[in-house]
Amino acid sequence: MKFIFALHKNLKKAQKILFLDRDGVVIRDTGYPYQKDKVIFEIENILKIKKLINDGNFDLCGFVTNQSGVARDIFTEIEFWSFHNMIIEKCISLELSIHFTAVNFFKNNEYYRKPNNGMIEQAMNFFQIKTENCLFIGDKETDEAAASKSKINFIYIQNLVSK
Repeated sequence: MKFIFALHKNLKKAQKILFLDRDGVVIRDTGYPYQKDKVIFEIENILKIKKLINDGNFDLCGFVTNQSGVARDIFTEIEFWSFHNMIIEKCISLELSIHFTAVNFFKNNEYYRKPNNGMIEQAMNFFQIKTENCLFIGDKETDEAAASKSKINFIYIQNLVSK
């Protein structure tokens, strides 16, 4: 299995980055989601994230997501990317630009698997961004732990949506 950091857009020098977990934040976490016809988008969450990006002047927004369904043979990497690209397209149609994806396909506790912070560190190093200019939105304690290990701010999506 592997870790991938994929760029989805031409990127300028970033000053502020918003990291997003995917399942449970932008789409409903139904336990290893990968089927396009069964995806449920969390539209209210997406709109709140978009407002936060605009209000907070974030330059870049990207996914930091564990996807052990590949390692577990629930879906293939090709199925993952097809499904994931559809999610990115839907976000863009709602004016939420997704600039990159850091994805971990491991199921074991690896450096790149949340609650570890390898995916966040990889993105921060790539963009040469300071910790005080980052924010992570997630829905699980593993997301919060990964943010904490990178010393970046964290918000639970449930708290953002309720505002």
